Amino acid sequence: MAAQKEAEAHQCGQVAFLDAAENKWVEELGGMNLFFVFKDGRLVTPRLTDTILEGVTRNSVLTLAKDEGLTPEERPISIDEWREGAASGEITEVFACGTAAVITPVGELVSENERIKLAAGGNNEIAMRIRTKLLDLQYGRSEDKYGWLTQLV
Repeated sequence: MAAQKEAEAHQCGQVAFLDAAENKWVEELGGMNLFFVFKDGRLVTPRLTDTILEGVTRNSVLTLAKDEGLTPEERPISIDEWREGAASGEITEVFACGTAAVITPVGELVSENERIKLAAGGNNEIAMRIRTKLLDLQYGRSEDKYGWLTQLV
């Protein structure tokens, strides 16, 4: 809760966590999984560890990303890669996902020393496409070709 209060003090809605051992590897955004869209079509999310939530929404995003023509990768991503990729335009979108938030774009990362913001501004096109597909499935507006839904009544 202390980290969340600090984030709010900097006018941020969430807090990004790095690994405790090296303070280098991106883990999560609050209680949500993070995703990075690269201009070459990769969708990178930190690989699961004992400190990263294995979320249902995370798994859904990885599945839906393939249908969007993206190449999902689960691997370590460093804060340096986030910084450099955002500055160069290599990373075109950053978003978080979770049960309550579904999919939420990340505008910028603020620390005491810097602000990491996407060079292109991030149009969140891919995040919003995946969000729409997921919600359409959940609300029965599209076919459930994955067998994720169970009709109760």
